Amino acid sequence: MNIAAGAIRAFYLFDVADTIDLGALRTVEGEGVFPKDIPLRAYASTAYLQFPVPPLVARLPDATFGDMRCMVRAKFFDYGVISLRFTLPIAGSWEHLQAAANDLRRSDEIARYASNTVERICRELGSALDDPHRALIEDYFVVEVERFEPRIESAALLHDYSETLAQLLLGETSSLSQSEIEEALRTRFSYYIDDLTIVQWDTAFVYDRRESSDAIGDILEFANSQLLELRTYDALLDRELDTIYASQSGSRARSSLSGRRESESAASIRYIIVDVLELIDRSSNALKVVGDAYYARIYRAAASRLGLTDWQSQIDSKLASVRDMYQFLVDQARSRRDEFMEIIVIVLIAIEVVIGVWTLVRH
Repeated sequence: MNIAAGAIRAFYLFDVADTIDLGALRTVEGEGVFPKDIPLRAYASTAYLQFPVPPLVARLPDATFGDMRCMVRAKFFDYGVISLRFTLPIAGSWEHLQAAANDLRRSDEIARYASNTVERICRELGSALDDPHRALIEDYFVVEVERFEPRIESAALLHDYSETLAQLLLGETSSLSQSEIEEALRTRFSYYIDDLTIVQWDTAFVYDRRESSDAIGDILEFANSQLLELRTYDALLDRELDTIYASQSGSRARSSLSGRRESESAASIRYIIVDVLELIDRSSNALKVVGDAYYARIYRAAASRLGLTDWQSQIDSKLASVRDMYQFLVDQARSRRDEFMEIIVIVLIAIEVVIGVWTLVRH
């Protein structure tokens, strides 16, 4: 089985800021930028998948890693993510494809190159980055085959080359158990008899026409950008919860009589809650998914493989803890104010009694 035309794509995604002002981007490393929606194939309406705010893309100079020469493309999402895609065109034997895919996945040189490139881009973007921070990173790999020689249908590909496909997806060269093969190929889709998409948590195999492969690659890239955002929010909430717990340890000794300190802490926590909810809303609504069209099913499967629902549940749990702490501080501040007012009333009554007694004694 030979590959007549194909490619291996390595995606490196970086969460670098709360938001990126896409309107401020004109060039990136000297290259022009242009909006990029998902290039859906004719059988699916763009109403099923579309970006309310399309990301911007820029073609960067090619990069060479050993004997691999890759085309490089940068994509900028308005919710603070920069994605670099390295594309290695491939043709020849399946063994050559598998070896090249494993080399690309294990290359530390490409990861360093991606990090250095994003650092340069961030310095260039400057004020276009709102609240920049130390980047979190995700990577994902897509193996694309446009044409086999001879032509093969997806059912035959799955039947005759199931272990080979599983080895490619898992980056393995040794024989796999039947259960592992079935698990690796479990999440798969075909629209026509001669296309096949298999989604794993860190790699996907796409056997399809070029325009459809591009759309699926964009969908998988977006799903990984959402995973990266959820990881960022999770880390942010971890830091904030640690800060809140530390500030509350021994808080009775540091509490203010009027409740002012507690009110200030509650206001700070409320800002955190609003900020996180706003960022989550921005990224979760970045792609509109409607109905059960083919591409929408692929997106939902990718989201499931990446565990987006589990990450969201974890974040919701931590947000609930932050809300509980906010409510506790609000109640504590109200209690302090009530106690303070009671003390003032008692002091005023005592003063009035003292004045009354003094007046009586004087007369």
